[in-house]
Amino acid sequence: MFRNLVIALVLLTSATTGGAPPAAAQSRDALADAARAFDEAALREKDDNSKPFAAHKWVTPIVFFFENPNQMPNLVAPTQRAVKEEAEMAGIPVTFAGRGDDAAINYRVLFDENGLRINLDSTTSCFTNTWWKDYRIYKAELRLNPKRVLAFERCVYHEVMQSMGFPSHPHAAVSILSYAQMGLRALTPLDRNLIGTLYDARMQPGTKSTAASRLGCRILGERMGSSTADVEGVCRDRKGPTPEGPQ
Repeated sequence: MFRNLVIALVLLTSATTGGAPPAAAQSRDALADAARAFDEAALREKDDNSKPFAAHKWVTPIVFFFENPNQMPNLVAPTQRAVKEEAEMAGIPVTFAGRGDDAAINYRVLFDENGLRINLDSTTSCFTNTWWKDYRIYKAELRLNPKRVLAFERCVYHEVMQSMGFPSHPHAAVSILSYAQMGLRALTPLDRNLIGTLYDARMQPGTKSTAASRLGCRILGERMGSSTADVEGVCRDRKGPTPEGPQ
């Protein structure tokens, strides 16, 4: 009887927290680091400035298309997997289109050694372009370098995350977005929390930087199981991102 009661309580708790058990509580410092990473990744236009950047995100389904899959057929599956994984975390439906569906396609991938920029080292480049209106992303293009085969999974997870509304790089964080974490090949727990925070229903497209910083911090606190005191201490007076400078 007691065991059944415990199971029932766990299931009830899961149902009220979006289908997942509560996170193990993490320290105040961990929350502060996660909040800083959110500010630097989602609310900063570039790495070296703190220009206010409102939250922007997808709100419509993604229709995905490969421009030249035959160039690197062995990289098609890992690319599809990364797009699907991150979109599912965001709650955004994904379908894969074929030729002839041009009107529906809003997310294109091209295997390209040189990206979009001239004189860029072709052994290192992957690149993302996004388009949005009213802070709602409606189109993305990924140029993924097939010469990055040894680190291709890092490249694709990084670029897909940027296409989801994280234009900058929180270099101090343990994140696939950080250039200080070049050994990563998959999303980290922090990355999953960042995506979940940006795509929480309370984070509306166009939420201004300061308000998004404070709200994002509180959502992170919920996801990380932080105490009420830690959430108040870390989140109440946040002002958004600060310049980080080159790493």
